[in-house]
Amino acid sequence: MSEQRTYRLFVPESDLGKFADQAGKVFKETLIDEATREQFQAEVAVSQSPGEGYDKLLIQGRGGFISGDWFVKILEREEEGEDEVKVFESMRLGERRGYMLRSMMAEGDKGKSKKETMTTELEKRLKQKQQLVADLLKKK
Repeated sequence: MSEQRTYRLFVPESDLGKFADQAGKVFKETLIDEATREQFQAEVAVSQSPGEGYDKLLIQGRGGFISGDWFVKILEREEEGEDEVKVFESMRLGERRGYMLRSMMAEGDKGKSKKETMTTELEKRLKQKQQLVADLLKKK
């Protein structure tokens, strides 16, 4: 007898009832194998009652897990190429800080005018801060 595996599935807060009363319907989802922490995309059938070929499923929303017993049957697992699926990708603060400016610069000519606008705005803020520091130093 094969052992039952457990998988985790993340759903957006706005779509928590996505799988309710949808037995037999096929979904394309990103699953995480709880034993190996491997992430993969697959076509799956989700049910609230166990059946042949179904494994345990944990459906997680933003605030926690959705209550009840859930089961998943993997119908077709998609083979991944070089791209890896990442459910949550964290970035360091230094990487996040310049993201908006870099993305605007990447837009081409439109990005150049935005870059000039942002640069002008940043220079203006710098001058204001320097003036504030100078005023504080004069008061001492």
